[in-house]
Amino acid sequence: MTAPATLLASDQPLAAAYDVALMDLDGVCYRGPEPVAFADAGVAAARRLGMRMMFVTNNAAREPQTVADQLTSLGIPTAGTEVMTSSQAAAAILAEDLPAGSVVLPVGGAGLRTALTEAGFRLAESADDAPVAVVQGFAPEVGWPLLSEAAFAIAAGARFVATNLDATLPTERGMAVGNGSLVAAVTNATGVVPVSAGKPEPEIFRQAARRANATRPLAVGDRLNTDLAGARAAEMPGLHVLTGVSDARDVVLAAPHERPSFLAVDLRALAQPHPAPVREGDWWRCGAAAARVCGPEPHLEVSLGGRTVTLEGTEPVTVSLDAWRCLAAAAWSAADVGAPLTYQQVPVLEVVAPR
Repeated sequence: MTAPATLLASDQPLAAAYDVALMDLDGVCYRGPEPVAFADAGVAAARRLGMRMMFVTNNAAREPQTVADQLTSLGIPTAGTEVMTSSQAAAAILAEDLPAGSVVLPVGGAGLRTALTEAGFRLAESADDAPVAVVQGFAPEVGWPLLSEAAFAIAAGARFVATNLDATLPTERGMAVGNGSLVAAVTNATGVVPVSAGKPEPEIFRQAARRANATRPLAVGDRLNTDLAGARAAEMPGLHVLTGVSDARDVVLAAPHERPSFLAVDLRALAQPHPAPVREGDWWRCGAAAARVCGPEPHLEVSLGGRTVTLEGTEPVTVSLDAWRCLAAAAWSAADVGAPLTYQQVPVLEVVAPR
């Protein structure tokens, strides 16, 4: 059943209420080569409570064991079988319809080639091998010759699957060209739009949950438009953490299809219960905090330390985790009845983790 587009409550720690965490990587467990604060402790505490892990990534270039080795080096011991890449998800999509031994053209790197081989496909080297499908995933070596082979094969009738459609790829120097931009070149040449296996499409979440034998999966991520949108598309509850891309203001302004079910500062929240705001008149209350949207021109008010504060202006506002929950519930409720807040009406929110 689809989780309602509002916050959920869990009297138990999330790690006891859900059996498998479908964990995003960049922005949740690490940022580039550096670990995210408290990620190792959060995962370890969740595992002690019985929660299992499946690390789910749109990165199609790396093999699962390579990802697992990186996590292990950062203090999160991980087996290769606990990693689900978008290459594996793409291979699984093809395996549902194509018999083992079918010829597939990989447009990508080692991670994609390994995933297709392990799924039982034979790999084409060019369109001349008459592949029945083309799978495109990012790799730095993908260039005009291979993109053209993909176009030739697709024009001849091959199915077209993309591991993901991320337009950009974060690097130390900024945003580089991502797989979605390279896929767009092939689409522009052929007129064929591929099926996408990666986030925010639901298939990668479903494949990961199936592989982990999850009965109560919880998606965990930092990006509303991929991790949390994907969780909603897959009809799974999602936990949003503030260690990556989307910030607390983004969450308050989130569209229904991107809203998390639970809010947290970092992964320590996996071992904690999660209260949900309750509506009392115009106010949404959670613990000692409360918030509401009011006025002829909608604006947010929050109860901070026993006094009511109108949130306005450009200065950041420090709030508790419960206050953030109330602000999100109030803003979402207003948006759902046709009174959405704008980006200018919500200040930057600095959320303080509970001690």
